[in-house]
Amino acid sequence: MPDTITVILKDGENQQNILHDTKKTILETFVECGLSGNAFCRGVSVCGRCKVRFLKGAPFPCAQDRNIFTPKQLREGFRLACHAKPLWDCTVEQYFEKEEEMTIVAESPYAAGKNGTDEIGGAAQDKAFHDKETFVAVDIGTTTVVMQLVSCTDKKIISTVRFMNPQRQFGFDVLTRIQEAKCNGAKMQSAIKQAVVNGMKELERQAGTSRRPKLLCITGNTAMLHIFMGYDTEGLGKSPFAPVSVKTEETIIEGVRTVIMPSVSAFVGADVTAGILKTRMQETEKISLLIDLGTNGEMALGNKKKILACAAAAGPAFEGSAEQGIYGADILAVIGRLLLEKQIDENGYIERTFSGIYKEKQIQITQEKIREIQLAKAAVRAGIELLIKKYGLESYKRIEKVYLAGGFGFFLDGEAAVQTGLLPKELQNKAETIGNSALAGAVCFGKAYLDGDLEKLPDMNKVESFNLAEEKEFQNSYLQYINFPQQKY
Repeated sequence: MPDTITVILKDGENQQNILHDTKKTILETFVECGLSGNAFCRGVSVCGRCKVRFLKGAPFPCAQDRNIFTPKQLREGFRLACHAKPLWDCTVEQYFEKEEEMTIVAESPYAAGKNGTDEIGGAAQDKAFHDKETFVAVDIGTTTVVMQLVSCTDKKIISTVRFMNPQRQFGFDVLTRIQEAKCNGAKMQSAIKQAVVNGMKELERQAGTSRRPKLLCITGNTAMLHIFMGYDTEGLGKSPFAPVSVKTEETIIEGVRTVIMPSVSAFVGADVTAGILKTRMQETEKISLLIDLGTNGEMALGNKKKILACAAAAGPAFEGSAEQGIYGADILAVIGRLLLEKQIDENGYIERTFSGIYKEKQIQITQEKIREIQLAKAAVRAGIELLIKKYGLESYKRIEKVYLAGGFGFFLDGEAAVQTGLLPKELQNKAETIGNSALAGAVCFGKAYLDGDLEKLPDMNKVESFNLAEEKEFQNSYLQYINFPQQKY
């Protein structure tokens, strides 16, 4: 019996040959090749999403297969990829259940219309560039990955790809990934590296070129970058929260020079560095506040003299439900409306589940969902208050601009943010949506790095960070903001 076999993966008329270790499941091989689809139960057979059909060389069905498939389907070769271990060369079709398409933000309205060379676009914008040199900006988020092919001469966006982070099979949030990396770090690294390589090839295909980019510039939170580089993540999950490295690093991916942007600390990543660079916070006397909301709520406050940063664990509340095409900003907006209508009280109590239409989507607001939002917004709001206090500001008046970044910030309704207590009312009119500031910052960083213009790169020595969980005042502030603000009618 061979140790390695060839799996032919068919997709309509297309097929792909994959080498497979017979000690592994088909799903493990798919993960390593960046083809993991939407199976998230990690082999415990509770989601049933990793359905495949063996056209040739089907392994014997296991008990889990018999629980999922009918006898007819089993005879036709259907199996669960998370348990299937073929022993001989085989041909397979994927029948993974698909999520409804999730909007992955790549745009930057902050740049659009103000400076054409900085504009972040969606589709291919320039087909006549075959002789131009390019680089690729990559934003590795916990949930999503966005990549852009960029002209080296003028930072013009040539093509864009967006996809879900294949590591989601190993857990939805950062803490779970950190824990999983202890046992599955190599698999997780292989999955995201292969996904980035596939993304780079897709960028080239969209643009109609086979010329390799001069540079890959990668940003993301500290945990995602540690996994990408194959670093030990253990120090990120426990006190004193010591990362292996937060410095600018270089490596080679598929023969392409690759730079990893610098982070600030274990809990404030390079995505915040990129956001600081994009907003030019480090270049102005005016004090501004950057809030990047996702699985983590990362914040930075300051100007050219000093920048202070922290992160609040928001959990999945701001992510919404990708399976239903519903996002955290939608849920927050509906909760804000229900607060105004007195269907939810200040404590967050609702008499019955609300079901209604918002932006042509059917949205349900349950007591559990309200509690998730309360806990998440309390953590972020307490983080904002403590950030302001530790910076030494007497009031909100000193803050001249609030930049709302990330997918949640892109769709966030300002009134709903105030109604729910996520933002203080004094900052509502100062808020500006900037979209994917991490990706936009990676574009700026990549260009400056290639040009050797290091003076344009952010001075990380000016950025200080602190751990909210270790601050004595955080718990009291957190409890203070769990309730919703009293509504004025």
